[in-house]
Amino acid sequence: MRRPTAVAVRNEASPWGISSSIVLHALLAATVVLLPMPKRPNRPREERVSVDILTPRQFEDWVKPPPPPAPAVPSTQTPEVPAAAVPAVPNASRPAATAPAMIHPTQMLSARTLADPRSKQARADLATFASDERMVQLCNIEATDQIRQWRADFQPDQVVPYATAEEKITGTTIAANGAAFRSRGNWYGLKFRCQLAGDGQTVFGFEFLVGDLVPREKWDELGLPAVH
Repeated sequence: MRRPTAVAVRNEASPWGISSSIVLHALLAATVVLLPMPKRPNRPREERVSVDILTPRQFEDWVKPPPPPAPAVPSTQTPEVPAAAVPAVPNASRPAATAPAMIHPTQMLSARTLADPRSKQARADLATFASDERMVQLCNIEATDQIRQWRADFQPDQVVPYATAEEKITGTTIAANGAAFRSRGNWYGLKFRCQLAGDGQTVFGFEFLVGDLVPREKWDELGLPAVH
């Protein structure tokens, strides 16, 4: 890469240059002296004020305060109420939220199950129970059969009618709103209503509703046995 070449510049004063500079400065000084003087600033002119002479009557009228405004006449019109201030009227035609419908089987199954030869021991055990306990056990058998019939993926093997609330027995009708059943190692909520014949030996009416899965940490609290 080629380096830049330095160029030396000589500054030699010439007699002609000095003379020209003196002449130029002299001309500039003369020009400044010959400039016109600045004008004086314009002062504001004094304004004249006119004075009117008032008579005593005119002076009283001038200083007298103005009469008070006339009272406003109340309006006979009904003031408009903003739309936001009007309370909303509930829609009477809107249906209220309803609870899930119970399942109503048309055929009872517990009698057929107990009639099977393999249920011989179950029939013998039922004969030893008191009347109320026997009706509860019959309804439990009906519940397991109906749930299995309703959904094949459920295989209930035990029912607890008092998991979250005690069952109620009225005559030969049992209402279990806090029941639970075990299927494939899990517990599920259950609600059922069971009606038996007058002798308490046969179920002739049953309705039920399967609930949610019961968390495992609540099994001991609710008295729900695990499968061993």
